[in-house]
Amino acid sequence: MLVLTSCLLAVVLTACDAFTRNSGSPPTPIPDSVPSEPRFASADELLAALGRKGVDCEVLRRRQGGLDCMAEVDGAKVENEVSVFDAEVVEEGEIGRSIASRRKEPYGHTIVAAGNWYIRVLDPLYAPRIAEALDAVVLPPLYPLPDIPDKPRYADLDALAEALDASVGCVRRKTVSEGGMTCGTEQSKEPCHHLELHATPAARDDALRLAIGVPEIPRFIVTAGNWSIRFCDESAGRTAARDLGGVVVSSTGP
Repeated sequence: MLVLTSCLLAVVLTACDAFTRNSGSPPTPIPDSVPSEPRFASADELLAALGRKGVDCEVLRRRQGGLDCMAEVDGAKVENEVSVFDAEVVEEGEIGRSIASRRKEPYGHTIVAAGNWYIRVLDPLYAPRIAEALDAVVLPPLYPLPDIPDKPRYADLDALAEALDASVGCVRRKTVSEGGMTCGTEQSKEPCHHLELHATPAARDDALRLAIGVPEIPRFIVTAGNWSIRFCDESAGRTAARDLGGVVVSSTGP
């Protein structure tokens, strides 16, 4: 009866269906990586903020606690499920529980979250763009990961690239982001290895899970310590895993 009353009070602003479904489980903290701002009074206010950052999202349907919309991101049509919670009615533990239930199997959803809201991005490839527009973070599905060794660790990308070069080759190196680099073998025409360094084990695990959940990303992934490498070629990946002391995270995806 209490849950029903809360849902009726929050019918406009809260994702009632999400936390009612899990009302028997204990409250769950919102992940530490989720920023406390921005906060929105409604899903429409969130869409307006998204539009101001150049990502217009056309409303497809409205539902309890939010709406579904279609955004155009880098020329692609991307559907999103927007949920905004009334923080005066719904406690953070309930919001955290709703987020966790979406990320766990069997759902395995990719979530963009901040403040008192989250968005399920149906095509995870575009989740980082949505998160960037709203100063939010991407929370990937909670796919299980193997036991990942604490070592070896590398001080910078160049050191990781040198180790990979000694194993299967890492030529034509190109820095593609603050923590990312691509390279290839002598035989490959295109860079086919993607190297990343990660600030913390949690950041590493999030990056691994996000890569597993995106079909467009090559998913033979090797990792250990503070690094991960995605390979196009499975044979090269297995050789590198042996030589660098890493483990294979995924060769086929979820």
